[in-house]
Amino acid sequence: MEIKKALELIAEFLNIEPISKIKDNRAGIQRIRKEFDQGLPEELTEYIQYFAPSDDFYFDTVGNPMLLYSVQNLKKLQEGYNYNAMEQKPIEGWPENFFMLGDEGADPVVIDLSSGKTTLTKLMHGAGSWDYGDVVADDIGQFLLLSAALHHALNGFEDEVIIDDENGFCLAPQASKWYFPYMKKWAGNYYKVWCSDFDNH
Repeated sequence: MEIKKALELIAEFLNIEPISKIKDNRAGIQRIRKEFDQGLPEELTEYIQYFAPSDDFYFDTVGNPMLLYSVQNLKKLQEGYNYNAMEQKPIEGWPENFFMLGDEGADPVVIDLSSGKTTLTKLMHGAGSWDYGDVVADDIGQFLLLSAALHHALNGFEDEVIIDDENGFCLAPQASKWYFPYMKKWAGNYYKVWCSDFDNH
């Protein structure tokens, strides 16, 4: 999904003005290209140049918030993942081609630059290797849309949006009436990844 289209949809359900290309962060693009010493997918370049937040940005989730990194934090050396700042040396095991867009409770959300695509995978931190995780979106636009939709479901409806009773861990009726149908439409193959936290999905 195109980033601009995703932002238009987000603006509709959050009832805000749509974000257009209002900045031109060429310096960020040049820095990141130099750090990674390789080409960046077109959609990632567009995201960094025009749409990446100026400050770290959070989407609410069922657990830890999803943190989208600011432009200045989009970089090759990520402390605790591939770099130990205290010892000023690399941490072994991190794939060279991984680009971190953000994290959810230290679980990194990455794009594999070697694929030439912008498919996003959320990896499991503390699993002993970076081989474990789930693909969460086909591209950045879809990822932003799905993250915003979950945030909206958790904040835009009932005061008590999570019901934990004999029926299980469920999203409240108004929120679920909105969230699940849209996720079937927008998430496609990743519906289960975005909805399996709720027993009433």
